[in-house]
Amino acid sequence: MSSEHDEGREVGDGFCSECYGLGHSRIVKRDVKGFREIYVRAFECEDCSRKTEEVQLAGQCDPQGVRLRLSVPAGDAAALARRVLKSDTASVSIPELEFEIGTGSYVPFTGDLTTISAVLLRACKNLNMNQSERRAADAETAGKIDTFIMELEEYAEGKHAFTFEVEDKAGNSYIEGPAGSAANGACEGGDPLLSVERFDRTPAQESRMGLAMPDEFLPDEEGGAAAAGGGGGQPPASAPGRLILRVEGQADVASFMAAYAEPAELSVDAVLAAPAGIELPRVCGVCGAAGSAGFAAALHRPAAGVGLVGGCLVARASCGACSATSAEVRSTGGVPAQGTRLRLRVEGPADLERAVLQSASASLAVPEVELALSTGSEGGVATTVGQLISLLATQLAGKPALAPGGGGDAAEEATDWADFGASLRAFAAVERPWTLELTDPLACSLIGPKPADAAASRTEDPQVQVVRYERAPDENAHFGLAAGGGAAPIA
Repeated sequence: MSSEHDEGREVGDGFCSECYGLGHSRIVKRDVKGFREIYVRAFECEDCSRKTEEVQLAGQCDPQGVRLRLSVPAGDAAALARRVLKSDTASVSIPELEFEIGTGSYVPFTGDLTTISAVLLRACKNLNMNQSERRAADAETAGKIDTFIMELEEYAEGKHAFTFEVEDKAGNSYIEGPAGSAANGACEGGDPLLSVERFDRTPAQESRMGLAMPDEFLPDEEGGAAAAGGGGGQPPASAPGRLILRVEGQADVASFMAAYAEPAELSVDAVLAAPAGIELPRVCGVCGAAGSAGFAAALHRPAAGVGLVGGCLVARASCGACSATSAEVRSTGGVPAQGTRLRLRVEGPADLERAVLQSASASLAVPEVELALSTGSEGGVATTVGQLISLLATQLAGKPALAPGGGGDAAEEATDWADFGASLRAFAAVERPWTLELTDPLACSLIGPKPADAAASRTEDPQVQVVRYERAPDENAHFGLAAGGGAAPIA
């Protein structure tokens, strides 16, 4: 159903969200018949063999939203194997089970490329998380979840007929046709199992997804643009609600909230007045539980004086049914006009205690050992300098396959890789000074002060250099900031 440049483009190494090992990524260009041209970022972990395909959509966003309904007959392996692109703005539902998988974000130009059965099996895996703890705490609820997982697995194996529904306000999702033919019913003769319905988005949906200006930048009655911050310049290129950082797990969320968020929740009036895009989820994204089953979400303001990126809110969600807990930092304004490059000179043990917030858009480098990790850690990282370099040393240890190969002597390359790992461990022990660099095109990352100097502003810190730079055209295109607001390929 698609033509593909098999050679792709190598984009480097990244962390696996499944086993926290290192894997390799490449970008492949595909032209999907009946849909459009897409760019697929294929990731494969060398430790656990996990493979994922994340999609970057090329060209403009579809002018309408789309609802796709695929009737999957019992025992139809071909229907279960149909490939589906679920963009981050799409929700998936199985009406027969009253089961829904919510949207991932309001960024309309990314998504996962998978199959119908794989979507259901992944939902089973997510529901099975923390089941052992639930059985100990609430055996009855855990039993009900086990029963539902077994039923969902039967649907994924084709033992029951069901309807697979995808609703995407951005219109950026598709289901391929029979035998890999054109997507979304565009194949010759149509698709008897698939119905396609297109609909117009509301202005609020356009604003949430960055496809229209937020209300405060809409033209006034005289036709002029409302001034932003008194500058009267160009409005921000993205809508509010963009994910900056995500933390998961009860212990990590509790630590993050204690350090970076005000303890008091925002009032109902403040929540209702939050900018477009800052929406609290109504159901648990892991198990689907609603508020009646103990799911709750709330907004918090960033704690004063911690240096958290300005113009943001902290959203916290917790589920009493499955114990899933998360905290997200989301923007309440546009993207700054320039990116930032933060350089910290680590000279002593006190520097290892500095807080580091590496946003989802930031890349990391340690120039002394020519280490560079590209953008793409899922949801960003909230940690300290010491924990970050120790994690890198642990993850890279014993992985000579990731070393740059030059066709030389294998024993010599293994020795060089061992020396590389030893250097990282020496940095973790501050046996010699080293440099940590965070480059963030969206200017949402942070390197905090030493704990003893927390009251000092960052401009008074001689060890932290903040460089502002003009984003390259390919960076603007990658983050949806190109002229016209449409997504563009990664150059």
